[in-house]
Amino acid sequence: MNTMVSMCSQTNLEGTLLTREQVEEISTRISQKVYENVTKQLEAAISSASSNNQ
Repeated sequence: MNTMVSMCSQTNLEGTLLTREQVEEISTRISQKVYENVTKQLEAAISSASSNNQ
């Protein structure tokens, strides 16, 4: 799901900002996804390199 947040100087943002806990949760989820994707890419690259060296 893609979500776009637009912040304009005219927009009243009072009460709509994320809490520290929400930011930390989102950050943790993003970090986990990035870790999983990098791990998959590294495993594929290592597997490919091993296959090519044999």
